[in-house]
Amino acid sequence: MYRKFFLIIAGVALCFVYSCKQRAKGAFHISVTYKNADQFNQQFQLGRPSPNSRIQLYLQEVSFGKEQAPIILDSVRLTDNSGNINLSLAGKPQGVYELVFGDNALAIPLIDDADEIKVNVDLAKKDDFYEVTGSDASKQLQGLIDNFGKRNFPVEKSFADLDSLKRSNGPDSAMIQLTQAKNDAIQNLNDYLKSFLNSTSNGTLAVLALGWSSRSLSKGEFQSQLNNQEKKFPENSILQNMKKSFDQQEAQMEQTQQAGNWVGKQAPDLALPDPDGKTIALSSFRGKWLLVDFWASWCGPCRMENPNVVKAFNQYKDKNFTVLGVSLDKQKDPWQEAIQQDKLAWTQISDLKFWNSKAVEVFKFEGIPFNILVDPQGKIIAQELRGDDLENKLKQLLN
Repeated sequence: MYRKFFLIIAGVALCFVYSCKQRAKGAFHISVTYKNADQFNQQFQLGRPSPNSRIQLYLQEVSFGKEQAPIILDSVRLTDNSGNINLSLAGKPQGVYELVFGDNALAIPLIDDADEIKVNVDLAKKDDFYEVTGSDASKQLQGLIDNFGKRNFPVEKSFADLDSLKRSNGPDSAMIQLTQAKNDAIQNLNDYLKSFLNSTSNGTLAVLALGWSSRSLSKGEFQSQLNNQEKKFPENSILQNMKKSFDQQEAQMEQTQQAGNWVGKQAPDLALPDPDGKTIALSSFRGKWLLVDFWASWCGPCRMENPNVVKAFNQYKDKNFTVLGVSLDKQKDPWQEAIQQDKLAWTQISDLKFWNSKAVEVFKFEGIPFNILVDPQGKIIAQELRGDDLENKLKQLLN
């Protein structure tokens, strides 16, 4: 069924969708051919509908704001088990509409890119229940929703499974496995969305796909796609507004990040137990160049980054440089095993409280791996140094 799913994903994007092009002839017409109305009643109507129960068909314009209900433009009651109904809409800019049967039970999304659109509906079906002809954009939208749904389902499921595992304090091995499954599902979804955006020739569809992709693409990937679509459809005012809104949000985010940036500030103190139970304070390293590395044994990206930290430590440990590892682990054994496996030959501390760790409260980071570089006077001079960035920074300071 399309009803709930379409409105959920449309709410993400349709706040951007408005006119992009006025049709020369004005009105567009929809011819709806339907059958098996009696079986629709049996599937979707509450209670026991009488043989004379009739289905109301609505033509709605999908609202542009997340909190706004669709606007009903026309409605008609189906009087027979099968038949044909004609609906017309006065000349409006291109937008997204729905044919809704009954009490929001089934909905058919349409884009009015043609003057005449034909829809064949089998009301006995819950899935694949309609076919659109005369509107290329509507057929592409049908495919977009189908394919997005198939790829988005495993993404949502993996997030739900991860949340469940976190609440039950599941094993770290399962956490790593589920995290990888989540990443693979997101990559599959993103590959499809980028392919669709690269191939679509309709600006309204591009806006919809961009809105949905904003939830899964990285900021850089989304910005690149937005820029490409803006150039591809230069007369689409909605893409212009979307770009303007994105740039404004980026500017605000940059101001917020600057306000919360640790660089240039004195490092706050943090004291947590090491594997032997001895409390170690960050301030006890004053007088050394110190990389404070926030990680966890269950964090795949952290484990992948550890060889870079090991390399930096071995290269500069004799030049008044050291590392303090701060783990967000939940259990001591996996934490110690990861320390041994990854050859982390520096001080490690953790309160074993996962995301409730004191480290998160003090440094307010939202993801790991995360690190800060502290000078001998206790001032933070860099953060989020990974890979070559870490080595280059230390080379600049210590060589």
